[in-house]
Amino acid sequence: MAGLYFINTDIRNTRAHTCQILNTVSALQDAGVDIHLVSPRYAGTYDIRQICDTHGVRTLSNTLFLNLFGITKPGLFAFIISNISGAVLLIKHIYHTSVSFIYIRSSFFMPLACIAYVFRIPCFYESHRVPIGLSERIRDFGMSIFSYAFIVISEHLRRYYARYNKPILVVHDGVSLARFTDTYTKEQAREKLSLQDKNKVCVYTGTLSTLKGVDYIFATAQHMPDVSFVLAGSLSQEFKDMALPSNILLLGALPQKEIVIVLAAADVLLLPHPRGEYSQSPMKLFEYMASNRPIVASKLPSIMEVLHETNALLIEPEDVSALRAGITFVFNNQEESNRRAEEGKRTVVKYTWEKRGASIADFIHGYSA
Repeated sequence: MAGLYFINTDIRNTRAHTCQILNTVSALQDAGVDIHLVSPRYAGTYDIRQICDTHGVRTLSNTLFLNLFGITKPGLFAFIISNISGAVLLIKHIYHTSVSFIYIRSSFFMPLACIAYVFRIPCFYESHRVPIGLSERIRDFGMSIFSYAFIVISEHLRRYYARYNKPILVVHDGVSLARFTDTYTKEQAREKLSLQDKNKVCVYTGTLSTLKGVDYIFATAQHMPDVSFVLAGSLSQEFKDMALPSNILLLGALPQKEIVIVLAAADVLLLPHPRGEYSQSPMKLFEYMASNRPIVASKLPSIMEVLHETNALLIEPEDVSALRAGITFVFNNQEESNRRAEEGKRTVVKYTWEKRGASIADFIHGYSA
């Protein structure tokens, strides 16, 4: 059984989106699936070993690149060319090699799903949120026609995609527990990060955007001047010119192996996602659990599929007062907070990339044999 996994992102970036894709493909290969990652090749050099190392993933085998003819960055034109190059690659593989299925992570590749449908090749569509906007809903509807089955990351999404009457696999994102075997004490981690003060430390990792609720962290920091807020991730344009409180430290985007150190430095890990379809089960959630540090997270349906009152502190979303109260609770109830963190560490073993890959592999085998 051989498959093609089409993505539309430049895999040289450090985003969690790319890390999730690389870990999923790696886990599928480890589960015995002969799958090729197919990625657009933008202008510049690609070193797949270095890319995988940045994301803490073993080097992938069978990586293919779509020719974008010198295009330097993503955009509508790049997506169009990706579909043309992808169609040529897919048809070539259909006629000259064995293709048992294709796997698509973006509805922008709907034309490829259509081609697979015509040739009766199963297409598996992985979705991480309900479509937003008219064009996205149209593409998503097209994927519902051409796909054999859906793979989603939450029960919340399963309920949405159930309308299409197609097989659905619910499988959350995961974590590489091997990255958390060399544990750091708070003191060691803070020394590596040059955190010299004795303040309590709150940590957030991931894209620094209002879509992720980071504005609530900034507002909370203003009310807690004696607490250090350490954020690791790319700062979105909306915050570029914003005057931030002095107790906020921005580390920028970091390789996955350095994220472990940042998490270890925390007294509290923050997951203040707002309501909305961009607030589905985030990959950082599982990294937080694996780090064995107290978590303060938004009380959202998708997050509550994994976190609950025995392994985290859940607060009302979009509420600065609630976020501040949650942080204060952890500081004032250290024994209880540590107990919840330890429970998170114990339960995260259910959410490894290896188990995710095995579940998807079994699902694919069932529908493409």
